[in-house]
Amino acid sequence: MRHILLFTIVWAVSACSDNKNAAVPSPATFDLASVKNHIAEMNKSYSQRFTTADTAYYIQRYCKDAEVYCPGVAPVKSRDSIISFFYANGTNKDTQIQLPIGNVYGSDGLVVEEGTYNFPDGKGGSLDNGKFIALWKQEDGVWKLYREIWNSNSMPR
Repeated sequence: MRHILLFTIVWAVSACSDNKNAAVPSPATFDLASVKNHIAEMNKSYSQRFTTADTAYYIQRYCKDAEVYCPGVAPVKSRDSIISFFYANGTNKDTQIQLPIGNVYGSDGLVVEEGTYNFPDGKGGSLDNGKFIALWKQEDGVWKLYREIWNSNSMPR
């Protein structure tokens, strides 16, 4: 009889501890469509990177360890260097870029964006256009740019 009583007590204690674990919420489910919408929203305001040196703008969009790989220069590493590169002390203030949303795929660890870009010249033409790949990852619960690489459709001179 004592064995049955002991078994019942052990079973009841374990059932209670199992219920505690069941009350802990599970992590959010990865939703690629939501991430794609976020990237599309970020792309709408992407030209601002040329017009602002506001660190808050870059903190919202770039990971702490972000890197940019563009043609003709060494990799640009860290947010501060990325700010300096794109803003160029205000010399890029008139620069505009168009980034239609392209292919977006991945998982909760890393999302890949493949797309095209265009720098309109304001006269119906283009200063440059090409293609890019951007890697996005979550930092502090927000999807941010982790890596960017692009190249022009124009032949090098």
